[in-house]
Amino acid sequence: MVRDPLRMRKAMLAGAVALALSGTGVALAWSATGTPTPSPSQTAPGQQKAPGQQKAPGQQKSRHGQPLHGEAVVKQPDGTFQTVLEQRGTVESVSDSAITVKSEDGFIQSYAVNADTRITKLPAADDGAGRKPAAGSMADIAAGDTVRVAGVKDGDQATAKRIVDGAGDGPGLGLGRGHGMGKKMGAGNHQDGEGA
Repeated sequence: MVRDPLRMRKAMLAGAVALALSGTGVALAWSATGTPTPSPSQTAPGQQKAPGQQKAPGQQKSRHGQPLHGEAVVKQPDGTFQTVLEQRGTVESVSDSAITVKSEDGFIQSYAVNADTRITKLPAADDGAGRKPAAGSMADIAAGDTVRVAGVKDGDQATAKRIVDGAGDGPGLGLGRGHGMGKKMGAGNHQDGEGA
C-alpha cells in the first residue's frame, strides 16, 4: 500500500468535516473542556402542579410577568444612537406638559409631554369583550391610572412619545390587540376553528 500524503490529508479533512456536520466533533470538543454539564430538573420542590393545572404548550409564555420598565439604545437609520424607554405603572402626577409614573417595583420616571406625544385611552373591560382604543388627551389621565409609556431619553430628560391610559397587566401592548393567546390557544390551534 502506497501512502500518498495529499490523499491522507484529504481523507483526514473529509473525516473532520463529517464529524463537524454530524455534531459529533462539537460534542467531543465540548466534552473535552471539562465544563460541568447542568442536569435538567423537572420541577422545583413544592412546585408540582396538580392534574389539570398544566398549561398547554401555546400558553407557556403567559405565565411570565410583563416587563415593568426598560431602557435600550437603538441605532437609527441615519447611524445615530437613541435611548428608548418603556414603562408600565401607576400615574403619580400629571399635567398638560408632564407625567410621572411609578412602576410596581418602586421605579419612578418623569416624562415631558409635547404635541408629538400620542395618547390612547382604553375603556374598562366590563363584559369581557375586546376593548376598542380611542384617541385621548392628557385631560383623560389622572393620578392613580394604570398607563404604559414609550419614550426617548436625551441625557437626563425623558420625553413620552406614546401613552396608553388604561393599559392593564395582561399580555400584549395594552391596546387590546397585542400578543394575547387568541380564542383558545393561539393562531393555528386546531381548537380555534371549533364553535367560533
